[in-house]
Amino acid sequence: MLNNDSSLDGNKTSFDWQRASPRVCVLPIGAFEQHSHHLPLSSDDIVAEHFARFLARELGAALLPILNYGTSLEQTGFHGTITLRPETLMQIVRDIAGEVERQEFATMVILNAHGGNYALAPVVRDVNRMNRKLKMLIANYWEFVDGDIFESAGLGKPDIHAGEFETSLIMALKPERVKPEVVDMIPTEDNFRQTDLNTFGMGWNAPEGAFGSPSLASKEKGEKAIASIERNMLAYVRERLDWLAKDRSYNGKEMGSQ
Repeated sequence: MLNNDSSLDGNKTSFDWQRASPRVCVLPIGAFEQHSHHLPLSSDDIVAEHFARFLARELGAALLPILNYGTSLEQTGFHGTITLRPETLMQIVRDIAGEVERQEFATMVILNAHGGNYALAPVVRDVNRMNRKLKMLIANYWEFVDGDIFESAGLGKPDIHAGEFETSLIMALKPERVKPEVVDMIPTEDNFRQTDLNTFGMGWNAPEGAFGSPSLASKEKGEKAIASIERNMLAYVRERLDWLAKDRSYNGKEMGSQ
């Protein structure tokens, strides 16, 4: 297995991968979608690549190339947004899983950087329940940020898309790609929730594209958030790899077995 100072990625050769023979691989999945006036369409990809590379390095894992497209149905109507259908994303993940399984990877960690990629959970669950040689984990990066970094939560403001959180991350990772034209969300409906995006697209309630307060963002907040995500996410993944080392079966002891 490679040491933590080496990256086994697409810049290496097939024979480099064969010699290293890691048991874990990391698949970053982002999205190509609008992020209001101030952030690039590739924002989710920037975040996915950063955290996936971090995980691969720390775990001594192979880093697969990023899947730049996700399911961005809620962003329909904004120019530049390209979405896959949920069933398409699920089949791509199945195909990749089959390929890495044939190469004797034991675990594939999906680093998900887009909240709209709901289709990932059922396909991962379906593969895992079959008790194949390959197991899969999902790490949604935003679930691991320390909750006291951002003002929006304390002010009771929603921060769903291109707001304080995401803008701060891109300020820290790619500051040259952040434009000054920030537009905070002024909701047309105060009680709008993320689950409502199944019925109403982003443009219905946030026609300027941001669902949050990007004006509250800063590079410093982004750096703090990145550090907390890396720390908490690595601990989470390592713990689950330990669980798999103890028992890789989906259901544990089969019902009725002695």
